[in-house]
Amino acid sequence: MVIIPAIDLYDGKVVRFVKGDPLLSTVYSDNPLDVAKSFKQEGASMLHIVDLSAALGEADNLKIVERILNEVDIKVEVGGGIRSIDIAVKLVSLGAERIVIGTKSLDDNFLKNLTASIDIKKIAVGVDVKEGRLATKGWKEKSALEPMSFIENIISKGIKWIIYTDISRDGTLSGVNLAALSEFSRFKSINFIASGGVSSLEDLKNLKEKLPFVWGCICGKALYDGKFKLKEAISILKG
Repeated sequence: MVIIPAIDLYDGKVVRFVKGDPLLSTVYSDNPLDVAKSFKQEGASMLHIVDLSAALGEADNLKIVERILNEVDIKVEVGGGIRSIDIAVKLVSLGAERIVIGTKSLDDNFLKNLTASIDIKKIAVGVDVKEGRLATKGWKEKSALEPMSFIENIISKGIKWIIYTDISRDGTLSGVNLAALSEFSRFKSINFIASGGVSSLEDLKNLKEKLPFVWGCICGKALYDGKFKLKEAISILKG
C-alpha cells in the first residue's frame, strides 16, 4: 500500500477543512510549492492535490498546481472542480498522473468525451460519501446516490481508479472506518484509494493488514499535525 500526502489548496494556501467545511479550516502554509518539495524530500512517491477553491465554484489555484507539476519531480493526482474536458486535458498535458472527477462521471457524454481525450487509466473517480450518500458540489450537498450503485456504474464504464473519502472523518483524526471500507473488497477490477480519518501509524497498519485490496491511502492532517513522520509511514507500509 502507498501513502499519498494530500495538499489541499484554498485561496492560494495549503489548508485542511474539517468534514469538508471551509468554516472549520486550518492554514498550514502560504507556500504550496515548498510543501510539495518537502513531501518529495521525505520520500513520497505521489501527491494528492485538491483545488478546493475550484471545487467550491470560486477562483481556481491552477497556476499553483502547474508550478508543482513543473518544478517537483513526483507523480501527482489532481482533483477539485474538474468539470470540463479542457481543464482535464490541460492538467494531463502539464504532467498530472491522474485527474479526479466526481459525480460528473455519471454524465455519459462527458465521460465519453473525456476518455476520447485522455487515457482512461489517467482518470480516477472520487466517491465522496456523506451520511451514506454521495456528496456533490464540493461536498456542500448530499445526493440521493448510493455509493455501491455509483461504483458499479462507473466500473461498467471502464474506470480503473476509485478514491473513496469518508467526509464525516476527513480532517478529524478520528480513525479510519474499516467496516465501511471493507464493503468495497468485492470490486476486484479497480485500484482503490482510501481517504479520511487517518490519525496514527496504527490506522495505516490496520489498513494494510485488514484491507489488502486497498492500493493507497491519502493522508493529510495527521502529517501536518505531526502525528507521525512520512518516513515512518512509508517504512511500515513497505514492511
